[in-house]
Amino acid sequence: MSTVEKTDTGIRGKGRIKAGTSALARDGALCALLGITGMGGVAVAMVITSMSLFLSDEVGASPLMIGLFFSCRSVVEIVAGLAVGALSDRIGNRRLLLALCSFLSAAGALCYYSSRDYYVLLVAVAVLFGIGSASFAQTFAYTWDFAEHRALNPTFFNGVSRSVNSVAWIVGPPLAFFVIGAHQDFDALYLTVAVLYVACGLLCLWRLPNLKVEKRDARAANPFRDVSLQVWLMLTAVVLLLGVNTVYQIDIALFITKDLHYGTEFTGLLIGLAAALEVPVMMYVGARSARIGNWRLVAAAAWCATVFFGVLPLVHERWLLIALQLPNAAWAAIVLSIPFTIVQDELAGRVGVASALYTSAFQTGIVLGGAAAGIVAEWAGYTDVFWACAALTACAGFLLAWKRDHGSAPAVV
Repeated sequence: MSTVEKTDTGIRGKGRIKAGTSALARDGALCALLGITGMGGVAVAMVITSMSLFLSDEVGASPLMIGLFFSCRSVVEIVAGLAVGALSDRIGNRRLLLALCSFLSAAGALCYYSSRDYYVLLVAVAVLFGIGSASFAQTFAYTWDFAEHRALNPTFFNGVSRSVNSVAWIVGPPLAFFVIGAHQDFDALYLTVAVLYVACGLLCLWRLPNLKVEKRDARAANPFRDVSLQVWLMLTAVVLLLGVNTVYQIDIALFITKDLHYGTEFTGLLIGLAAALEVPVMMYVGARSARIGNWRLVAAAAWCATVFFGVLPLVHERWLLIALQLPNAAWAAIVLSIPFTIVQDELAGRVGVASALYTSAFQTGIVLGGAAAGIVAEWAGYTDVFWACAALTACAGFLLAWKRDHGSAPAVV
């Protein structure tokens, strides 16, 4: 092929990409789906990052009660997610379930707005937010079905949706703490969250097409058999690391406002900055992971987390806290993206099993993290919680240092 032909081919290729991108941008259903992903992500980020402060200041909950609150929420989310997932495959109408979950979450936000009773709020979380949280998994499931129906690359399109969700976590925490600081209470925060969820539900019903989902036959054999010890080591490390990440999300607002006596706006800045830094880190490690090695990356992330949590209790200046968000973002970005790829590669041909195992480890880490945050903070205080985090991430680092050949033999389940 001549240079002129190559140039002409490249121009035509770029033109097709630009035309395809323009067509996608004009797709109303696609824009609505990304809008739902973004608004839902902002709402979740606003609630999760401010909930511990709300329970402490408005409800008067002890650290142990706060940890119990998060653990109960996570347990219900696991059960509700499995139930809603099975139901969505059975009825084949994810759009209706997405709308229902959004409206239930809006009702949960209104309960936060109207009540300050710990046990009323606990029930609201268990029933309304617990079931409503299934919208997260269902959104990505619908995204996959949507991409297949539109003849798009499902893996790439799902990645776009996850990027939108990551951006939502950049916007949500600073917005939440700005609203709290501006109004000196949480009422405006939960009204905003309720409006976002209602908008998501209405967009689901108004703009999303009802996709026909084909039923898939279940495998007769036990799909979890022949899972290698190496996979179980990785999943155990994931439980520890995501448990620590949950502890950090629960404790950081209380550490900043109660122990360091900084404002809520600074808390939002730290959380938003870390989320913003995670996006380029994810892109970089995604491009370099094949060269560096996925297992090696996760092990490095565990030790990076150990250093971060070991230094954090010793730091009190604002600029140092801001500087620490770079290693914080680095370890979190790797742990939230690479382990699933490792499990999926180890269980080639069993994507559903890999997803189920990883999701279970993810949720188990959240449950244990909620309990650990409450128990340790109750007895040691908000600052010393981070020493426990450093110990747990070090344990994960030692697990990941186990040589790969130690995990070559399958463990029959």
